Amino acid sequence: MIVERGVERASLRSIGVRAGSSRELPAYHFGSKEALIARLADRAQQQAIAAISAALDRAQRNRSDLTAFETLCVTMDTYLELFAAADAEARAVVVLWGASLPTESDLPVVHEVARLRHRELTGQIRAGQQDGSIRADVDPAAAAVVVMGMVRGAAAMSLAQPDAADPTQVRKLCGDAISAFLRGNDKSATGPA
Repeated sequence: MIVERGVERASLRSIGVRAGSSRELPAYHFGSKEALIARLADRAQQQAIAAISAALDRAQRNRSDLTAFETLCVTMDTYLELFAAADAEARAVVVLWGASLPTESDLPVVHEVARLRHRELTGQIRAGQQDGSIRADVDPAAAAVVVMGMVRGAAAMSLAQPDAADPTQVRKLCGDAISAFLRGNDKSATGPA
C-alpha cells in the first residue's frame, strides 16, 4: 500500500484490507502507522546488513581484511543490487525517502535512519583517510552526502524506470564515480573486490 498510495494516503485499515485480514489487525500488530514505518525501515536496514555479509561471503573476503574504501564500495554496490531486485520492500524504502523530503514531513524514523546512515558513511570515509585508501583532502561529511545522493538517486531511477539502463552498468558506473572522487588519481590502495 505504501508503494501504491504513498505514505500519506496509506492507512493501517487499507493495509489490513489489502492483506486480506481484519482491518484492525495491522493497528493491533503495529499500533500506529509510524510504528509500521519504523518496522519497515528497521527491516530494510537488517536486510541490507545481511546482504552485505552475504556479498563478502560470496567474494570470500573477511571484513577485517578490507580497507575502509573497499568496505564502502561493497556496501554501496550491495545497496544498488538490492534496489535492482525491485521487490516491494525496496520500493517502499524509496517511497519513504521521497516522503521524507517535504519540510513538514512527519517521518522521524526515516529522518533518523538517514542521519545514522550519513554518520556511518562519514565515519567510513574518515577511516579510509586514516588507512590511506581514501584521499585525505576530501571532506568526509560532504562526500557522504554525494555518495548517498548518487546511490539513492540511482536506486530511485532504477525502480521508477527499470528498463532505462542495465542495472549492472549502473552499479559499475556508481562504483567508478565513487572511486574517482574518493581516490582521485591515487590508485595505490587496493580497489574493491
